[in-house]
Amino acid sequence: METQFAPDFSDYLAAIKRRHFLLLCVALPIIAIAVALAVGLPNVYVSGALIQFSQATISGELPSSHDVPDRTYMDEQRNYADQYVANIRDAVLNSQSLAPVVAKVRGLPTIPSDPDEAEHAIKAHAVIQSVRSEVLDPDSGREREIVPAFMVSFKSHSPQTAHDVAVQLTNAVILASRRSLLVRANEASQFYASEAQRYRGQIGTLESQLADFKAKHFGELPELATVNMGQLDRMQQDLENTTLQAQELDQNRTFLSVQLQQAEHAANSDQSTLERLEAEYNEKEPIYGDNYPDIISLRHQIESLKNGGAEIEGMTLRQQLATEEENLRTLRQRYSEAYPDVQSAERRIALLKQRIARGEKATITTPDNPTITQLKTQIDSVNNQIAGLQAHSAELRRQVGDLQKRLEMTPLIEKQYQQLTSGLDVARTKYEDLMKSEMDSELTAEAIMGGRSDELRVVNQPIVPDQPAEPKRLAIATIGVILALVLAFSAGIGAESVDQTVRGSRDVRRVLALAPLAVIPRIQDALTRRRRFARLVALGCTMVIGGLIAVVAVNSVM
Repeated sequence: METQFAPDFSDYLAAIKRRHFLLLCVALPIIAIAVALAVGLPNVYVSGALIQFSQATISGELPSSHDVPDRTYMDEQRNYADQYVANIRDAVLNSQSLAPVVAKVRGLPTIPSDPDEAEHAIKAHAVIQSVRSEVLDPDSGREREIVPAFMVSFKSHSPQTAHDVAVQLTNAVILASRRSLLVRANEASQFYASEAQRYRGQIGTLESQLADFKAKHFGELPELATVNMGQLDRMQQDLENTTLQAQELDQNRTFLSVQLQQAEHAANSDQSTLERLEAEYNEKEPIYGDNYPDIISLRHQIESLKNGGAEIEGMTLRQQLATEEENLRTLRQRYSEAYPDVQSAERRIALLKQRIARGEKATITTPDNPTITQLKTQIDSVNNQIAGLQAHSAELRRQVGDLQKRLEMTPLIEKQYQQLTSGLDVARTKYEDLMKSEMDSELTAEAIMGGRSDELRVVNQPIVPDQPAEPKRLAIATIGVILALVLAFSAGIGAESVDQTVRGSRDVRRVLALAPLAVIPRIQDALTRRRRFARLVALGCTMVIGGLIAVVAVNSVM
């Protein structure tokens, strides 16, 4: 049974010494390649601009209904920002958008003169990517990621070329953003214009319907209810006043009728008295003579009765006409032409003139007593006034009935009227809003074309870099050395693990369990030294060739 021996530090040193050529063969080429890359890679300069979204949000993003946006909303906003940056990248890095850029930068150092090759070079070295930052969420107290801006940069072996192309790419991004905004503004303006046109036609239809409705229900509209009620109150008051006036005139007519009866009775009494006095006068006058006091007294009494009472003697038509004309002149001095007595006298005069024109001459009339005539005239006037008041009352009752029917119909049509007016008001309000939105869109388009309404803001302009961004030479060399050592030691450990050769007194004791008597050292002769030198030369050549190949390959790729 073999005795187990734990290796010590001297064993490791001996293994390294035994495998030093293997370690060198593995490590030195890798180190040489890493050093060659670190030294031979050309400098790469990066110039870029930091572009921030206006107010740290994306233009067109609807505001959240919450005071503090939740995490879901922020995730959606971040995704939208990433998509927006991707759309900007696609809009800028296409042939149409790059054509002005290529025309300005082709021929610069590291940029080919051929337009197609220059476009390909710009696409290969241009970078447009989002910038993410962590902020503290006030709700949860945890950090969350937002996208407040993005970078536009260009890589080149020439710092001036990197700067010039980055400036042109930044301008192209701003122009692409303005074109996108202008397209959206124009689309919004066209949409608002078409909607406004549609609402304009709807308003015209509603106005026509409302006009027809008003014409059909004139006087029954709810907005005229107060006016109708006021008119109804006034008409009812006028009707009451007319009724009172008619009652007063009726009482006056009754009073005049009583006076007429009394006057007619008095006229009949005067007639009999006149006949008696005339008979007595005719009897005494032949006896006593005209100057006898009794005869004079009788004569005065007869004349008095004749002047104050009814005319007994007959009158011709012309005498009646003269009397009526005298009576008309008296009435015109007291009354106007519209007074009933004046109009009645004019009618009698016209009738007498017609009778005279027909040749009637001997007609004897017995006109009434003036008092009776005046009373009859007053009664006729009162009758005419009562008839007028009755006609006016009938008209007022008809108008009151119409107003009452209108007021009764008002609640029935109010719902239809409100539907028409409310629909018209809503359409007009919406039309005004659309017109305002259309004007705002047009103003926005003007502002966009003038560069006063950009949704992007350039925070940092591209500058000419004074230090290369790539390659990281120290990092390349360090990583190459570490990789070489790891691979070399791995190869040595693998070789030792598969090698079963007995070396040294320790291996003899482990295998035979016996102590050796003596140890013969390895003899180094000239042949061994020449072999070692040849190996070292071959290793050096391998290192140089590997480094050159690596440098050439990298330069060809770059």
